[in-house]
Amino acid sequence: MPTKTPPSTITFASMMKAPSAETWTMFMKPQARMAESLLKHNIEMLEFLKARFERDREMLDELADAGSPAEAMAMWQGFWQKMLTDYSVETNKLAASATEIAEQAIRAATEEGEAMVTAAGGKSKD
Repeated sequence: MPTKTPPSTITFASMMKAPSAETWTMFMKPQARMAESLLKHNIEMLEFLKARFERDREMLDELADAGSPAEAMAMWQGFWQKMLTDYSVETNKLAASATEIAEQAIRAATEEGEAMVTAAGGKSKD
């Protein structure tokens, strides 16, 4: 029966050269900026939703206090008009934010490509 050879302690990862701090930074900065843009976008959406849900809750309180069906209908009309305006404004904000995120993604990809060229020993375009 053949003897088993012990597994090698050399791994692929141990053969790779660790990136320098400068190279690491070149890769991470674009990623960090991209993540920051996405988080700002998400925060904007969550703040909008919180404000809208608060207005929805307030509307229920106001409807409960309405003195007549005509007063309730007037409240509903104002509520829907304000809601449509709010969503329209927020849609414009989110569209601008999405455009910014797309531009940031292009910048990040460009910077990462330059970082790869630099890390591979080439010269980046300045």
